[in-house]
Amino acid sequence: MIALLEETREFRRVAEVLFIKSWAEASAGNMSLRLAAPPLLDKLRPDPDKIQESSVDMTDLIGDCFLVTASGSRMREIAAEPEKGLCLIQIIDSERFWIIDGSEKLSSEWATHAGLHSLFKENRSGEQAVVHCHPLNLIALSHIFNSEKEINERIFRLQPETRLFVPEMLGLIPYAVTGSKILAKASKEKLKKYRLALWDKHGVIASGKNLSQALDRIEIVEKAAALYMQLKSIGLEPEGLSDKQITETLRAFKK
Repeated sequence: MIALLEETREFRRVAEVLFIKSWAEASAGNMSLRLAAPPLLDKLRPDPDKIQESSVDMTDLIGDCFLVTASGSRMREIAAEPEKGLCLIQIIDSERFWIIDGSEKLSSEWATHAGLHSLFKENRSGEQAVVHCHPLNLIALSHIFNSEKEINERIFRLQPETRLFVPEMLGLIPYAVTGSKILAKASKEKLKKYRLALWDKHGVIASGKNLSQALDRIEIVEKAAALYMQLKSIGLEPEGLSDKQITETLRAFKK
């Protein structure tokens, strides 16, 4: 990749965690990171053979560069050799991007990633990274509950870290076909409020100022989901922290 050593290292580190935790089986999972334009890019011109069209409007992203996981790439392979599983792209106009370096085909979820990066620029949130993966316990919860309020009431009382690190809690997105415009639109709408959302019976999508922060949010909420599932497995319906305990915790950390 063109002078992107630190960025590819971050993809490697996060991909290794996703693989070890079994949150990205086979070619599941995808990631993207918005970049400052590499200095050498000024000397390059788009190769017509590497210009591709997107199914989503990219007007807000014109000129921006991204590192994106390639279609069919495996996290276990990205952890070993990230350059072989990533694409470096630049957005040319509202419909087209060019692949500067790397694989010839982006993740099938690029429509969702592009929509979210547009959102981050619109609301000036500073978020620049998106991670999608398949945490077991959160997916299991989507088979149990179909209410966003109910899921949050259950799992965001089980440990203080969830409220501290993910104060807006978890969004729930109704089932939609992977890679579809419907899923991309629903994800963009949901992440106007949340920084972590659960795709019903599928997986999670999370944002962060970098990939590691997005992963932090997934890990913390997945741990709460695992606590809930473990307690339920021995016949308990956990009450969790009281309103008073939550308020005291948030006040102590000035949240």
